[in-house]
Amino acid sequence: MDEHALATVELLGSLAYGQLRSFAATAGTIVLAPDAAMADRLVAWAEAELHRYQQLRDLLGQRTELATAVMERQRGYFDGYFDRAPLDDWFGACVFFALGLPMASDFIRAVAPAIDDEAAQVIRASLERQDVEVAASEQLRALLTDDDARERARQLTADLLGRALTGFQGVMANTDALKILLAADLADGETGEQRVKRLALEILEGHRRRVVELGLEDIEDVTGDVT
Repeated sequence: MDEHALATVELLGSLAYGQLRSFAATAGTIVLAPDAAMADRLVAWAEAELHRYQQLRDLLGQRTELATAVMERQRGYFDGYFDRAPLDDWFGACVFFALGLPMASDFIRAVAPAIDDEAAQVIRASLERQDVEVAASEQLRALLTDDDARERARQLTADLLGRALTGFQGVMANTDALKILLAADLADGETGEQRVKRLALEILEGHRRRVVELGLEDIEDVTGDVT
């Protein structure tokens, strides 16, 4: 197996474990739903997250006999993020689904072109949670009724972003997989490490623009931070 294939296996293991934690997070919020209708929607979303995890796990199993071992190597980074996610009440859950999970979707969109078609098709399927993100944003917007609520949302969002960046940096310090996969997507004169940093900035920009849409930050602040 060449280094690109090995890097793809590592990426699939990472995404599979992340998807497993996403399923667990979604299922765990069912009891937090404000009414039965929203709880029913969360059940459907959790089922969809489980199906996407199974697809990623099955593809990983086709690529390596050590699928669970590959996933196990990713636990520390994802557990550090999900274990501290604000899922104790409905407000925090809405922040997480509206602003936390979309960062993972941005990452997947960015790396999908760097892998083979079969793997790209499966991981793109894990992006099919736009309805969750839209519904969570609508719920969160309705909850941002005063300065205290907006300040709490800002604090939760900052913590989510900080933990996501910490996990990203930890992965980059321990594996060259992402650099290898993105090597084919380099601009003139750009190194693999610079491409990875550019990816991080792209994810950061997408995140902050969602924050602006929710009225939690000014567009001038976002533009100034990412340029």
